[in-house]
Amino acid sequence: MNRNKKGIMPTITRATYKSVKKFDRQQFEKFCMDLYEFGYEDGRESVPGVDLTMVYEVIAGTKGIGPKKLEEIKARLEPLFKKERG
Repeated sequence: MNRNKKGIMPTITRATYKSVKKFDRQQFEKFCMDLYEFGYEDGRESVPGVDLTMVYEVIAGTKGIGPKKLEEIKARLEPLFKKERG
């Protein structure tokens, strides 16, 4: 099952349903993974990303956080967000 050009999951028709009933284990696993990926991508697109500069501004505005501590926080946070995107 491939996504159409707009990236929208195709509707499951009666013909699709009948063909799924005849799938072997590997074909069914592929079908399920495709459905999962549709949902995962749609869910990921619906959640806004985190803007680290705004997070840093909020942290910097917190009483007791100076420039040195802010740099330490940045050094700890940036690898986490780079790993998530990769």
